[in-house]
Amino acid sequence: MECVIELGFTSRLHAAIAQRAGLSRPTVYKYVGDQNAIFGALFQREITRFFVVLDPVLRGQERSLRSDQKPERSLRSDQKPERDLRVGFVDAIVFAVQYARAHPLLQKGLRDDPQVVLPWFTVRAKPFVELGANLLTPHFQRLFTPGQLAEVSPKAISEWAFRIIGSLIVTEGIVDTTQEQSLREFVSSLLSIAFIPAPDPGLVRGAG
Repeated sequence: MECVIELGFTSRLHAAIAQRAGLSRPTVYKYVGDQNAIFGALFQREITRFFVVLDPVLRGQERSLRSDQKPERSLRSDQKPERDLRVGFVDAIVFAVQYARAHPLLQKGLRDDPQVVLPWFTVRAKPFVELGANLLTPHFQRLFTPGQLAEVSPKAISEWAFRIIGSLIVTEGIVDTTQEQSLREFVSSLLSIAFIPAPDPGLVRGAG
């Protein structure tokens, strides 16, 4: 990572890595592949590191939800506080976006070489979407009740979260989300839209 931060994404990374490692360039090619392979491995490593940091944040939300379940009142499986779930979801997204916005490697790439970095969030994003979904899914499985899990897929929710995070990282919008509070309010508004009940089919037919 240090080579990329120092020299940039379009530099001759194999030569720099070979020099620092005391190896020949053919040896570096043999073990790490071409430049795209280096970027892919680097992004995968950094995403994995990020989820290691995110894990205690999500587990803290799980503990908070469990502590809210008062022993003296027995809640049905479909009555887990929806608001707390949404707060936990927002917390995770806000944490992820702020982490990425402060990440030196990612920010250097977006600033100096966006043509190299952006494909990993778009046309080459599938492996990272899958990685993120696989890492997030167990947390959502623990957060949601059996009744909720019967209606939604934790993997789909995980991918949705990953896509929201990716969009907020790499695109500018008309709503200012540079500060934590404004970012939190924006993500909360997205969730409010997502939780709007579907219209009654009978009313829709009647209106037509």
